Amino acid sequence: MISKGEAERVARELLSRVVMGAYPPGVRLPAETELATELGCGRSTIREALTRLSAMGVVASRRGSGARVLDWRKEGTPALLPLYLMQAASEGKAAPLVAELLGMRRLLAREAVRLAVRYGDDDALKKVRVMFESSLGVSDPVAHVVLELEVFRGLVVASAMWPAVWLANAFWSPMRDLHSLFAPVAGGPPPDYAEAMKRLLDLVEDRREDDALRHVDKYLDRVDQTLLAKIGGAPEQDTRTSNRPTRSTARRRS
Repeated sequence: MISKGEAERVARELLSRVVMGAYPPGVRLPAETELATELGCGRSTIREALTRLSAMGVVASRRGSGARVLDWRKEGTPALLPLYLMQAASEGKAAPLVAELLGMRRLLAREAVRLAVRYGDDDALKKVRVMFESSLGVSDPVAHVVLELEVFRGLVVASAMWPAVWLANAFWSPMRDLHSLFAPVAGGPPPDYAEAMKRLLDLVEDRREDDALRHVDKYLDRVDQTLLAKIGGAPEQDTRTSNRPTRSTARRRS
């Protein structure tokens, strides 16, 4: 029986070698027997690890011809994000990448809020509030950030817009890993977390889309700027969107 933990260890080691350039795109990986000997595991573990890397868009395996490394920058999936960030950090290039990743998080959070306002069932939104309340009082940075992510994912689920839920699921694991990396640096929940998130859920339940989007923008502005300042990576340009009108606001102004 293959140990999931062992397969994960081997997959991470092989993935690290690919991302760091030891196995560049186009080359064939060493034979399974060679890798098994080198990494101290069985061939079945190597095969399981390669299956995981294939799902990430890192390698392509063909029976009888081994595994070939793909151009993972073009073919990869969000599962590559945590390791890629660690590589960027080792090269002193993490700050701009973190800023862009925070921008991506903002887009995902805004979309979660928009979907919940427009399509969220009242009972489903009450469950999201319960998720939020369970995060209160949690001081451990990693545990808190995972619970906060669950709240935003819960907003998407509450919309019952299932294609959006599936996309959120694809981002869930890598975003959890990324936030877990950032969390110790951030040092725990923001001081205004409880007040800010309660207000956000109130606006969502009241179906006030523009106000809810402006509110989540302002909240994430504060959180992101604090994190970027702590890692010494404040962006050169102000990427905040709190003053940008939403489409519906723009239409009213026009």
